[in-house]
Amino acid sequence: MRYLFLFGRNTKLSCAEIFAYLRRKNIKKEGFILKRNALLIELNKEINPEQTINETGGTIAIGKTLFEGDLGNILEKIKREEIYKNEKIKFKYTLFNFSDEESHDKILRIIKEKFKKEGLKALYNPPKGTIKLQNKKIIYGTPSKIITNDTSYFLFKDKKYYFGIIESVSNQKEIEKRDMKKPVRREALAISPRLAKILINLSEVKEKQTLLDPFCGIGVILQEALIQKINVIGIDIDEKAVRNAEKNINWLKKEYKKIGKYKLIKGNSSKIKIEKFNCIATEPSLGILLKKPVNKKQAQEIVKKFENLIINVLNNLKKSLGKDGKISFTAPLIKTNENKRIGCDINKICSKTKLKILKNEIKFPIREFREEQIVGREFYVLFNPQ
Repeated sequence: MRYLFLFGRNTKLSCAEIFAYLRRKNIKKEGFILKRNALLIELNKEINPEQTINETGGTIAIGKTLFEGDLGNILEKIKREEIYKNEKIKFKYTLFNFSDEESHDKILRIIKEKFKKEGLKALYNPPKGTIKLQNKKIIYGTPSKIITNDTSYFLFKDKKYYFGIIESVSNQKEIEKRDMKKPVRREALAISPRLAKILINLSEVKEKQTLLDPFCGIGVILQEALIQKINVIGIDIDEKAVRNAEKNINWLKKEYKKIGKYKLIKGNSSKIKIEKFNCIATEPSLGILLKKPVNKKQAQEIVKKFENLIINVLNNLKKSLGKDGKISFTAPLIKTNENKRIGCDINKICSKTKLKILKNEIKFPIREFREEQIVGREFYVLFNPQ
């Protein structure tokens, strides 16, 4: 079965998340193609698109391939077979094109003729807007706009053509609800639900296992894990943050009923003795809040402070980390007044902790920042080789 994952601006990070998510769910990929902000992937079994999109942070929409082959075969199959299964006679639709313009136009013409013949009042609504990807490329046609349409299709071309339908779209209102409606927010410091889900997936934690966040703050990562029925332990040195995390989780229990088990601890993660857990997903402090770029020396000082912190914490916690447990975390990426970005010395961190960088399809670190941001992030996944 082939599925299409439509991503936002950071395709590298989204790809790494999806590959890790599939490993979490014991689903094997049998081939994949990345084109612009779309990943076409063949899996050994079917997935639940709605569940998958709810449990991932970097995916905007998921589609399922209906037909594949040469263009002539796909055109004939569209003519003969049902591609619209809703009851509404009047609707809007779109076609995302990851092919050539000539093939796109032929497919679109056949779809229009088919809908007219079937007596449907279908209005084509082309993708609008642009996305500036992390690599600075401009993509025309914003995937988030498909929310306004009733039905969306895609055409993808590699060695052959793939035509399919979008089956699930990210529920931004639900994500915003968890972010904005919880009792305690900490806008300047807390990680977003989107990035929290990415870190959870990169850790490859499985349902009913235990995830540790040693810098839990008000509990954003904990909350996103609990919704997925993952058990969590949250530690923070700030007593107020721990109390606020408790308030947010109590709110979550009322909103979502069935969640994982949790434990909150006020303590220093570089010294605390902790019970066994399966993995770590965390965003440590990325340093002081900066309103303007700093010089190279200042940036290096911020990064060095982070390195010392994470080294001490990982050396303490790795003793309780379960076998094959992954450690996903973010590190500061500081913009200097020379318009350069300074990140941490991961080789130093690995040397001091005896941990290693995970090597899979996507190479870490993965950078996440916008041009105007002074403090961005680098994503890492480490493991204990012993």
